[in-house]
Amino acid sequence: MRYHLNIFTTIASVLLLLIVLVIVKSCATPVAPTGGEPDRTGPRVISTEPATGTTNFRGTEVRFNFDKFIDRNSFRRNVSVEPDLGIEFDIDFRRRTGVVEFKSPLPENTTIIIQAGTDVTDTNRNKMERPYEIALSTGDVLDNATIIARILDAETGRGESGRRVFLYREPFDLTRRANYVAQTDTSGSLSFGYIAEGSYKAFWINDLNRNRIWDREREGAQPFRFETFDVAYGDSLDLGTLFVSIPDTVSPRIDGVGLLSENRLRLRLSEEVIWQPDAVIIVTDTLENEFTRAFPLYESDQDATVIFAQSELPLPAEGIFTLKPNGITDRAGNSLRVDFSPFPGSAVQDTSILRTISHNAGSGLFPHEALEITYSRFIDDDAVRDSLQIIEGDQVVEDWPHIEIDRHILRIKPDEQWQGGIRYQFRVWNPWEEEREQIQPDIWQRNQLGSIEITLQNDDPEFLNYLTLTDKDNSIRVDTTFSESVTIDNLPPLEYKVIVFEDVNGNGKWDPGVVDPFERPEPYAIRRSIPVREGFTSEVELIFPLRDDEPVLLESGPADEISHEIPAELPIINGETDPSNQ
Repeated sequence: MRYHLNIFTTIASVLLLLIVLVIVKSCATPVAPTGGEPDRTGPRVISTEPATGTTNFRGTEVRFNFDKFIDRNSFRRNVSVEPDLGIEFDIDFRRRTGVVEFKSPLPENTTIIIQAGTDVTDTNRNKMERPYEIALSTGDVLDNATIIARILDAETGRGESGRRVFLYREPFDLTRRANYVAQTDTSGSLSFGYIAEGSYKAFWINDLNRNRIWDREREGAQPFRFETFDVAYGDSLDLGTLFVSIPDTVSPRIDGVGLLSENRLRLRLSEEVIWQPDAVIIVTDTLENEFTRAFPLYESDQDATVIFAQSELPLPAEGIFTLKPNGITDRAGNSLRVDFSPFPGSAVQDTSILRTISHNAGSGLFPHEALEITYSRFIDDDAVRDSLQIIEGDQVVEDWPHIEIDRHILRIKPDEQWQGGIRYQFRVWNPWEEEREQIQPDIWQRNQLGSIEITLQNDDPEFLNYLTLTDKDNSIRVDTTFSESVTIDNLPPLEYKVIVFEDVNGNGKWDPGVVDPFERPEPYAIRRSIPVREGFTSEVELIFPLRDDEPVLLESGPADEISHEIPAELPIINGETDPSNQ
């Protein structure tokens, strides 16, 4: 009896284990086999059931068949049914297939779109390149109007997947869920397909919680140039290019302070910061009286949110201190603030070794510009000055007369200006390596410089245009105003970015528009990667894409035939289009 009971118990245990394994396997996201080259391509929909364009649909589910296993949670979070009619649905899976199951009958004589958004990923977290949608009609007719647009970043001029545009149908109630939502692909293009005729309002929104409702207190939004527009049956409308700017109003914080020694501070920040040459950190005691001053030195190589600073006076171990930074901001101009408890001083002497950190000659130097070398702490080693060598052509200059030491900066100035046609090599002493470090910058002479001529094809002469030009390192920046055209001279042969906007209201800044009450955005244009060649002028023609008061009516056609590609404007170099910018 005992023998048979043990056999029964063993069989029951095995069966229970098999049942558990089957349940786990059916619930978990399948994982693709490992090995080989890393998979960096996003999942693609290779077919759907039913096919898009189906009419008189009477089914209860639709299926997206992918070319690879997808992350099931990402699919659940990024499936939507357009327009928003309160249609409830469940999500299920069959290996590489995502199944959308409707929980109640669909409304009659209605076109619906089931969309998988760009945040759907595979099991390696690769995103889809563009949204994919299935359009169905429960009646004889499938709505066939199409609306396209392009959303680009106002700072970079680049597109980004997953940015959202809300589309409301009249009557407009912006406190309710949007009727339609479209997402951009990796180029910044988006499309609303199979839209019913009617009057509409569209705008970009930073929909943080993905609930299809505009939270005015928390979520930024920008309108297109027109407040509303009409769509007729079969229309294909282009809303144009909208440049979006997400304002950064959050100040960076000092989250913590560590004293590496009695003079050396390690500041842990909430984000990357920049500081002006006159930046200072006031160190105060418990009565908020100034005890000494500290100065930012450099940021950590491993973590750009960590910066090191040095105080003029030692911070004794028995003291309690706090900080008041000045002249330190994030890239949006928000001032650094303190968000930590007062900290004690230190009795550890500063034994950090002096070493070179960086220099300012990466993009070359202008004839009158000084070479600046940043060190890891205040320069207190006479060898930094005494061991400096400057090779001017084939001559070694041991005692250069124009040298300054400004705390942790070694500044080498030209004798009026660096001489044209002569190569300079700076041999700078690095105490850490106990040897000289060689810096051989390009010195931009006048005959090596070029120009950029900017011409606006559709500006309004009644308003002033503001221009900002920068190189990729932001070491060169030009700000100016002009009408119709302007030429920027004396530019080193590098690549540049130009941003231009038309100042309609005369306040000296670009206004991206207001959704409600409606204010149209000011015309704006951006061009990246403009090359400048020695002794030549690069001629660049710009067009403000937001100029029409109505959407552009394109040639009618099915939604899936409308191109998302909007041709980029090409700079004209010496009268010819530069192929390197295509």
